[in-house]
Amino acid sequence: MNERTTGIVMKQIEYRENDALLTVLTKEYGKLSLVVKGIKKMTSKNAVSCMPYCISEFVLDYQDDKSMFTIKNGSLIESNRKIQEDLVKMGVAQVLTELVDKSIPQGYLDEETNENFYELLALSLKRLNDENENGLLLSLFIAQVLSYLGIPPIVDECVLCGNTKVNYISVEEGGFICSECKNEVGSSSGKQMDLKRFRLANKAQLEHYDVLKQYGPWTIEDCETLIEFLKVHSGIELETWQFLKKIVEG
Repeated sequence: MNERTTGIVMKQIEYRENDALLTVLTKEYGKLSLVVKGIKKMTSKNAVSCMPYCISEFVLDYQDDKSMFTIKNGSLIESNRKIQEDLVKMGVAQVLTELVDKSIPQGYLDEETNENFYELLALSLKRLNDENENGLLLSLFIAQVLSYLGIPPIVDECVLCGNTKVNYISVEEGGFICSECKNEVGSSSGKQMDLKRFRLANKAQLEHYDVLKQYGPWTIEDCETLIEFLKVHSGIELETWQFLKKIVEG
């Protein structure tokens, strides 16, 4: 049965001779694997609607008992083409989409989870396309995903004793720590950094993006500790993060 759905193209890989396999995030069905046939042919009508990071409406042969579906037709809604024209933006987009891909399983979850991840990714890609505060955007995105996964860093007090006078961050302990507790857990666990920006990223949401600009400059380095939190507390390792760092570091 043919169904219409709007989705974000997170990934496109080669599949057979002239086809491609897409990973697409939708509100209605969650994360889907979609086959688009003949996309490499010059006559393909679906090539534009299947580019990574775009939002398109797809007609597909959806069935509840299948795990892979064929696209019958695709119509582009939002290209986000500026991402494809900028290597750093493309690197950030790869981190965003890989993180979502590894955070949720294939198929439909619950309505709230599907909608949360879909809206977060759609709004983040639009910001990435239109703006240049890549460090801020990525910090907010990772922090929000940590929250969705139920593992947000503790940033209101010392995670060990509750003291509000904090000076360090401990990834292993899960958040801010004070000077006394830092000595207890060992210096290797305590990181002194810009605690204010780290707290803002974890307390705010993407809708506060414009307000948080004033606390910059935000850089990709601001995301480093969040990436460590992700790895330690969820087991998620992002291959695209290393690629992005190489691009930024030149």
